Amino acid sequence: MPDHLFETKVIELKKTQYDKPTIFGGFVGPGLVGLVTTGYMIEKLNLHEVAHVMSQHIPPVVVFVGAKLRHPFRIYSDDAGKIMAMICEMPIDIEGLYEISMILLDWAEQVQASEFVILDGVPVSGIPAERSALGVADESRIKELENKGVGPIQSAMISGIGGSILNQCLSRKVSGVSLLTPVSIDLPDPAASLVLIKAINQIYGLAIGTAELEENIERLNARLNQLAEQYKKLGDQSSDKEKQFYG
Repeated sequence: MPDHLFETKVIELKKTQYDKPTIFGGFVGPGLVGLVTTGYMIEKLNLHEVAHVMSQHIPPVVVFVGAKLRHPFRIYSDDAGKIMAMICEMPIDIEGLYEISMILLDWAEQVQASEFVILDGVPVSGIPAERSALGVADESRIKELENKGVGPIQSAMISGIGGSILNQCLSRKVSGVSLLTPVSIDLPDPAASLVLIKAINQIYGLAIGTAELEENIERLNARLNQLAEQYKKLGDQSSDKEKQFYG
C-alpha cells in the first residue's frame, strides 16, 4: 500500500478565504466539556465544515452528526473566516500527537490564524464548589484575560491533542490559550460549558446564546433535587425501621 495513504494531512473540502481566524479546539477530556462546548459553538454560530484531518493515528471510524456521516476530526468556520472550530470525538494515539499537532499548526499558519483556544476541564469529584473560567497563556496574554474577568490557574497540565497543539504554539507565530473550568467527573455537567461559553463571549466579543444550556442546568438541578429527596426519604424510612427494631 502506498506510503502517502498513511500521511497525516488536513484535507480542505473547498478553498476558503480566512481573516486571521481565532481557532477554538474541543477534544476528548475531563467531563467532555471541551467537546460539548465546541459542539455548542458550532451549532449556535452556524459554523460550516471546511476541512477534516486524516491520519493513521485517528481511529478509522465515522460519526453521525446532523443527519450526515462525518470524519471524527473536523474543522469548521464561519462565513467571514474569523471564527473557526476544531473538534474530534475520538481519542488520538499518543504516538501521533506530535505529528498531528505539527500538521495542524502548519495549516494554521497558512490560513494566518491569530490564536488557538483550547477548551478543557479541570476534573473534580461531585459538583464543583466554585464555578469560574480559568486561563492558561503567556504572561502578556494572561493579563488581557484577567482584564476580561478570567483569572489564571495556579497550575495545570493540559494533555492529549489540546496540550500538544499548545506545545506547538510555543515555537510558532500563533498565540496559544486554554480556557478551563472545574467539571464534575461523576455527573453530567452542562454548567461547565455555560461557564466557558460566557467567558468566550466576554473575551472574544461573541454573542453565543446560552438559554439552552441554562435550561439543561435547570432540568439537571431539578432531577438532582428529586433524587436527593428520594434518598432522604429512603434514609428516613431506614431510620424509622431501626427505631422500631431496637425499640
